[in-house]
Amino acid sequence: MIREIFRELLSANLFVTGILLTVASIAIFFGSVFLITFTNLGKKLAFLVTMAGIFAWNTIGSLLFVIYAPRGPRPANIEGLNSFEVRIIPLTFMAVSLILFIAFLFALNQFEEAQERV
Repeated sequence: MIREIFRELLSANLFVTGILLTVASIAIFFGSVFLITFTNLGKKLAFLVTMAGIFAWNTIGSLLFVIYAPRGPRPANIEGLNSFEVRIIPLTFMAVSLILFIAFLFALNQFEEAQERV
């Protein structure tokens, strides 16, 4: 019964299904990494380490996409984006992820200095 209800709800609108699945997968991924680090490091340090690692991973992934983005000869009759326009969004994502990674590194440094003073 419940299975059929979920099937009808998710198949009714593919946009909503995509958003739900994306949010759920991100929550499961971040949550599982945080849970593993939480068991060994504690709440604050686990959050800082998890976010620094995830933003570093995002930076490296977007950098690889910028470097190895699909390219090749364009057919003359197809309108589309040029090679720079394809890379605008990954470049922006890389810049934001790098800034957040550096911010979490500074936060980790301040946390360690505060722990040494205590």
